[in-house]
Amino acid sequence: MRLKPSKGFMRKILIVNGLLVMGGAEKLIYELAAFAQKNNIKPTVLILENYQKEYYDDIFKQKRIKVVRTRLTAIKNFRSPIRMCRSLYWLFKLKFLANSIYDSVHVIGLYNIYRAKDTIIHKHRFFWHITNTIQGTYNFPESYFDNPEDTIVYINPYQEAEFSDYEKSTPIKCKKVLFKLFLND
Repeated sequence: MRLKPSKGFMRKILIVNGLLVMGGAEKLIYELAAFAQKNNIKPTVLILENYQKEYYDDIFKQKRIKVVRTRLTAIKNFRSPIRMCRSLYWLFKLKFLANSIYDSVHVIGLYNIYRAKDTIIHKHRFFWHITNTIQGTYNFPESYFDNPEDTIVYINPYQEAEFSDYEKSTPIKCKKVLFKLFLND
């Protein structure tokens, strides 16, 4: 994956998900964030539509990895003006400034694309495909994959094969790459 070099500044990435519980997607988030830190890249983890403290929150705090919890859609809670202002701030930041702040945006799980597709505007978006069809059928709108600048990241060759079957009925315009998460695959 390509990260553009910043002139004199530490590179930054944004990692997006809906949870930080103890699960496979969350372990991937941890590994991506830890890898980024080791390589002088500053990760920010953005958790959408969920304000609950979860398993990885303390771990990220200990590693000094910033975790932001906010909502980008349906901002409606007037009883919590601070959360509402944070939501508006992040919505503006991601829609209009993400390209200048972050070198890349990584959305974990194709099922999270709806959270980020139209609200996080960036020319280097990576949609990490972390499930297999055994966990549910692929039923994504064609619009999820209509941007040729976006990239789907497969973490195993089985996903790549399953998704090529899916492509027979749904045109995929974005790039695709296999990231060997497990070296023995």
